[in-house]
Amino acid sequence: MAPVPFDLDAARRRLRDDFPLVEGHPDVAGVLRSAELLALVGPALAEPFRTDGVTAVCAPEARGPILGALVAVELQAGLVLVRKDDRNHPGADRWVQSDPTWRGTPEVFQARSWDLSPHDRVLVVDDWITTGSSLAAMRELIESCGASYVGAAVMVDKADAATVEAHRVHSLVDFADLTG
Repeated sequence: MAPVPFDLDAARRRLRDDFPLVEGHPDVAGVLRSAELLALVGPALAEPFRTDGVTAVCAPEARGPILGALVAVELQAGLVLVRKDDRNHPGADRWVQSDPTWRGTPEVFQARSWDLSPHDRVLVVDDWITTGSSLAAMRELIESCGASYVGAAVMVDKADAATVEAHRVHSLVDFADLTG
């Protein structure tokens, strides 16, 4: 019997309809707490990239590594952790600074140069996109290692259309649909 194809539209509807809110704000931690919603996240984030030959999933701290691990398993790819500066990341030898994030200040990220090679096709996975500055920093890091940037997958999209298009972002839910 052939496997049942994943229904991305149904997963998106379920996430949109059941996404928990805390004080009117989308609660990613609440999605992670729900076994039913969590089971949808990895396949839904991975789905558009299944045929793109992704060899590595790049996941920036803090929630990126949780979501990135789910997607890496789905795509049978490795996971590359990117930590925020001044956090323990043994062997870190590359740093990249973002433009100001949604908080209004830049963020410095650290990584290990040997985690990516020119043969890698890399997908960035994170929980949100707002300004796109963290994603742009991840892309810069990937390309500085000679790897190919494939795109990005995020749970919540709060960015403008130009940012989403420029970085080839696949999102599961729009912020406005959750807070509507």
